[in-house]
Amino acid sequence: MSFVEHQVHARIMHQRFFLASKIPALEKVFRHHAGLHHSTYAVAFTDSPVAKGEDKGIRLSVPEGVAESLIFALFISLISKIGAVVFVLVVALHHMIWNLIHLEMHKPEGRFFSQWPVYKYLARHHLMHHKYPSKNMNVVFPFADFVLGTTVRPTYADIAKFYRAGLLPRQRSLRHSSKVS
Repeated sequence: MSFVEHQVHARIMHQRFFLASKIPALEKVFRHHAGLHHSTYAVAFTDSPVAKGEDKGIRLSVPEGVAESLIFALFISLISKIGAVVFVLVVALHHMIWNLIHLEMHKPEGRFFSQWPVYKYLARHHLMHHKYPSKNMNVVFPFADFVLGTTVRPTYADIAKFYRAGLLPRQRSLRHSSKVS
């Protein structure tokens, strides 16, 4: 799923390709993500809680994702019917996880996982994507970024931003330690 997420994000959400002019839904995905979402969160990574009915390109549509996955599921079913069903279920689960994580990244509300180290890692990874839109394409499962070489290393300024955003734990100085020897 990591490679599917990576390629959809890189090829459909960040690039206008030849089918986009023929398929309005693909053009809409590109405009909402590359245009609205990246322009909204180019300067500030987070925003106030999202208003009902407004998402600024944060959410993926689970029903649309399932419908789109059915095309691929038809081909998968030629090899394995169970594999086709599992693929559709994985796409639906991925979209739900993406929405939950991505929403917390841009519209933090202190969801149950917001202090987990793995979430903070994903948020740092995604924050760098907003600084370098052709890098760190994975939001949920960044494995493909590592394999395909699309990760970017943070600068010292980026690391300072991570600290300010609460995405890295504050380091305690030895001088301020409560232990006395």
